[in-house]
Amino acid sequence: MRGRPDVPGGGAGRGRRLGGPRRRAMSRAGEGNTGMKGLTGGFPLRCCIALAALATNALVLNLFVVPSTGSYPSYGGFAAALAAVLAYAALLAVAARRPNALRHPSVPWAALALFCAGSALVAAGYRGESTTASLAGWLLASLATAWLVVLTGLALAHFSPRTAFAAIPAAYAAVYVAASALVPFVESLRAARLALLALYVLTFLAAFACAVRPGRAALAVFADGGGGAAARPAASDGYPPACSKAGGPPKAVLFAVLIALGLVSGYTAFVVFGSRESAGVSFVAMAAAMLAVIVASRFSKSRTDVVFHFGLLLVLAGLLVVPFVAQASSGERVALIHVSNTLLAAGSECFAMLVWIVLAARAASRPAEALALQAGGRMAVALGMLGGLVLGTVASSFSAVSPLVPDVVAVGFAFALVAYALVGLRRFSFEDALSGGEGALPGSVPGPAPAVGAPGTGSLAAASEAALPGDGTRAAIERSCGALARKGGLTGRETEILAMLARGRSAPFIAQELVISPNTVKTHVKHIYAKLGAHSQQEIIDLVDGQCAAE
Repeated sequence: MRGRPDVPGGGAGRGRRLGGPRRRAMSRAGEGNTGMKGLTGGFPLRCCIALAALATNALVLNLFVVPSTGSYPSYGGFAAALAAVLAYAALLAVAARRPNALRHPSVPWAALALFCAGSALVAAGYRGESTTASLAGWLLASLATAWLVVLTGLALAHFSPRTAFAAIPAAYAAVYVAASALVPFVESLRAARLALLALYVLTFLAAFACAVRPGRAALAVFADGGGGAAARPAASDGYPPACSKAGGPPKAVLFAVLIALGLVSGYTAFVVFGSRESAGVSFVAMAAAMLAVIVASRFSKSRTDVVFHFGLLLVLAGLLVVPFVAQASSGERVALIHVSNTLLAAGSECFAMLVWIVLAARAASRPAEALALQAGGRMAVALGMLGGLVLGTVASSFSAVSPLVPDVVAVGFAFALVAYALVGLRRFSFEDALSGGEGALPGSVPGPAPAVGAPGTGSLAAASEAALPGDGTRAAIERSCGALARKGGLTGRETEILAMLARGRSAPFIAQELVISPNTVKTHVKHIYAKLGAHSQQEIIDLVDGQCAAE
């Protein structure tokens, strides 16, 4: 009996035949996929270690810029925050105008040299109390760190969403388990500041050693396989205006959210590190919070939304503890500050994880824009963090007028977060944004979704699950899908799913690979069929084959 023609991977009917590029590619299933070999093997572990090293690097940076005397943030804190904004802006400019320049073999060594020179200037500025040397040092070190962060993000983007989502919280949990023993030891040393600076350098070198190879391999794959205009973000995807030609408020939502996440992180950093009465934070509790995110996300289809809501609740709880500190006795005061700091820091780190997840997923769905998306997204977060530091500093400066001002600002900030989450993000979902935002499209096409069944047992399903196309064939399919996407007006996520359908992937496989629900896959497939005038996966394959032949 003939299989259902409208089910991707749902039958083995006579009409389901392998088109030219796929027939040749699938016949080489035993040969493996040479294009993917560069990003398999130990590279996921390398990226996880690099991510953990970068998270430790950021933690050590926050500890280092806290001055031993005077107010926080010192000029060092502001210099580091401002340098991060400038570094990501410079990287974004290069990514937009001359992205291939970042693929030159000398770039990693130039970044390493910049970081070493910057760290030396920071050390010299610290010992000689030179603001100029410190600012120059932070700028050079931040430029190298920005490059390494973007490179690590590209490497994460090349792996499956499931792998990336599992690696990121696990890396952060490991960091804070290690920090529970490492940070107290370092701070107990006589030359604690120099020890922190040395640890800052060592964590960068560890991340550099682990991230360069997979990051450069991912950069090459994204640059070679990018689908040009088809890979550009669409207006329905909720990305910044610069990335879309279509109008409407959804196109700027995600960019604004990234700035807001950075603002929260900057303000919480001020609150956490600006209090000298605190016993610090509980790194073990923070590690437990990261593990709780992993567990909670396993019971939800909207995994990224779980991370956001979990982090939001932690930050709100931490901010609402702040007003009670002034009313407590000395012993209770330290305990309350400790609890507040731990909650705020844990929530801020949830947002940091969310940024990694969001930018990796967005870059994966838009290969041609991957580098610019990573740099631009990071610049937005850094800009927000700088704004958060400024907000905290302004609030603290008014404490001379009234000691209640910082408490009022903390409560007001908590209220603003709730208002933004309930009103500003009322129709926003991270999961929808990553999957193309179709659920929020006012003009989405109504009607029944295409039926999606289990993977079939015919030649198409068997071959598609056996191997991916090789380098040349995969690039040809991507180009053809890009051309069809431009003609049909497909979104970035629809273009990604179109390529997977063209390679013979089944709907359950697509849902698992992209970490989205089967219903979301049905919606995307329905829109792809409608926009391209197709009625089955075989017709999609024929369209791609015809486009390949025309090219």
